[in-house]
Amino acid sequence: AVFESNARSILLEGLPYDRCTVGVVTDMGKLDDVAEFHIRDQEALANVVRSQVDVILSEGTAVLNAADPEVVKLAELSDGRVIFYAMDERNDAMQAHRAAGERVVFARDNHIMLAEGAQETALLDLGKIKPATVKHPASILAAVAAAWALDLPHDLICGGLRAFDATPKKTIY
Repeated sequence: AVFESNARSILLEGLPYDRCTVGVVTDMGKLDDVAEFHIRDQEALANVVRSQVDVILSEGTAVLNAADPEVVKLAELSDGRVIFYAMDERNDAMQAHRAAGERVVFARDNHIMLAEGAQETALLDLGKIKPATVKHPASILAAVAAAWALDLPHDLICGGLRAFDATPKKTIY
């Protein structure tokens, strides 16, 4: 199952699960969104968001946005592995993580790239994904990293990316 949460929903409802195999953190959110809960600074906000990383199983993976320095700090809290993603492969956190032999996902020459240490795989040209979906390429990288964390075959990941359409659908009742 896939659940989407943010700091506000975590404070209102908690997480709908006790443990997970893969947890994705794209950003920390905004203090304004949680002000009514007396969350007044970045440290308090990080303590809420970290709950997503705290519940990852030791055999699981935290997928973290390396472009957000506050999200990068959550890596040390994961009991499992960490996959960093960012559009720019030259990101400091990505380079250090990759130099340690770990997994990263990034874009290069309009291709989604998977790297584990020195090994690289060009997964898919972003031009083969529906335009409405490509409007948010960092979100695509996060989804790819989550699928890779689950060890899904590359052809299945590519098929899902080609078929997915982020265009809002009109609901008919």
